[in-house]
Amino acid sequence: MSGLPVLAVDSKELCAAAREFSCFHLRHPLFPEARCMEAVELARSFFALADVEKRALAIEGSAHFRGYSVMRNQRDWREQIHFGREEVAVVSARNYDGLRGPNLWPEDVRWKSEVIRLIRDLEIVGREVLRRFGEWMVEEERSYLLLKMIHYHESPGGIARPGVAAHVDFSWITLLVRDHAGGLEICTPAGEWLAAPAVSGTLLVNLGEVLQFATGGYYQATPHRVTTGDRSRISLPFFLNPSLDSVISPRAGEAHVHRVLRAEPLHFGEAEWKRKGLGFWCAECC
Repeated sequence: MSGLPVLAVDSKELCAAAREFSCFHLRHPLFPEARCMEAVELARSFFALADVEKRALAIEGSAHFRGYSVMRNQRDWREQIHFGREEVAVVSARNYDGLRGPNLWPEDVRWKSEVIRLIRDLEIVGREVLRRFGEWMVEEERSYLLLKMIHYHESPGGIARPGVAAHVDFSWITLLVRDHAGGLEICTPAGEWLAAPAVSGTLLVNLGEVLQFATGGYYQATPHRVTTGDRSRISLPFFLNPSLDSVISPRAGEAHVHRVLRAEPLHFGEAEWKRKGLGFWCAECC
């Protein structure tokens, strides 16, 4: 077991643990071990489909940046599929409204309904966690949601290599369901990288870059990375975000600090469109 705390959503230690580690294991009645493994098997069954079936759902065929993709490069070694909130496409002059719309689905209707139920229940849990960090974060009704199913492949020759390079999530928080294959590491606010093996019957909660921005750094986003080798790995990160129309201004942390310059407000939809529509996902290397 990792050194990360294991907490219930109503634990008095939750906010303190978030500050100390920026990451923690969460027990919740909606996600006992059986439900977590059910979610893993949903993803595994998709990745077991023939390549022609998966590629029929290619993300390039979606106007809303949903669907299947394969990433094999220096920083990624995986295949994945994106799902968002299932909704009608919006005709709008605002670029970021293109992120709203239907998903691309396999033919299995039952599988689709199970994924929609999974997204619904993860949103319920995520809102409960986020409320602990501030009621103002969950006032909106149409949070932008994203569920990824990721299959990290075995590397050639079983030699350890990045499955995904170190990064932080662009979200309020991220809830992670995964198998027990290992390979995930997180970096604490103190700069220490820790192995984060799965703990049965828990979700892993990562803090996102939007939460760090909105709280003026009071909570720190969780840098994390995955190393793959001689084992494949199934992971389902669920990203709970502000609504696309949200404009977020930084709030003070523990105490007010006098400053001359103000941080610019963040328009979430425009920032998310910049990432997905324009491919600008890192301020330093893009």
